[in-house]
Amino acid sequence: MRRLLILYTGMALAISFLSADCLAAGFTREAIEFEARSLMNRMEITRDVSYELKKRLKAALEDSALSEVIDARGVCAVFAYSSGEGGVFVKYMEGDGLISFIGGRQAAPVSLRSLGIGAMIGGSAQWGIGLVIGRVDEQDFGGRYKGGVRTATAGEAATKAMIYFSRTRGEETQEIYVISTGRGLSADVGGVIISITPSW
Repeated sequence: MRRLLILYTGMALAISFLSADCLAAGFTREAIEFEARSLMNRMEITRDVSYELKKRLKAALEDSALSEVIDARGVCAVFAYSSGEGGVFVKYMEGDGLISFIGGRQAAPVSLRSLGIGAMIGGSAQWGIGLVIGRVDEQDFGGRYKGGVRTATAGEAATKAMIYFSRTRGEETQEIYVISTGRGLSADVGGVIISITPSW
């Protein structure tokens, strides 16, 4: 009986270490692309928009700077969102999305709100894919993140670049990279604050 207990204990420890290693490794690049497609399908994002986002995501994952970050810290969650924008000098955005954590919640709902200094003419819509970097507990995900971006979209062709957000609590830093595309006519200059609210 004692030998059996030791065997079970050893197996449990091995499984726990394996799970920790899997979580530390995060999503592979192929899994990131698969999960992004799955989330966009669930949200019924139109084919032309999802095609553009998939193309931009693939290019971002091949970028050497982002690749180094992913290799070093991993991606623990992937989310997709759609939003509208407004404002003239102070620009705001409101949107909703779905997020999947590796080894955790799948396609869970989140809402996004952002505020930044920018200029706006007419209306604009935005869609994006977000990569949450590092080992982030899903219960600690969300809140206010700061970022900076210089982007512009004109007509149907989007020229938005990858956006970086971060949040620091004590010694812990959460990082998010967002790949986006948009329609309408808009411009962002300066800092951006985004609030992400999970619905769980």
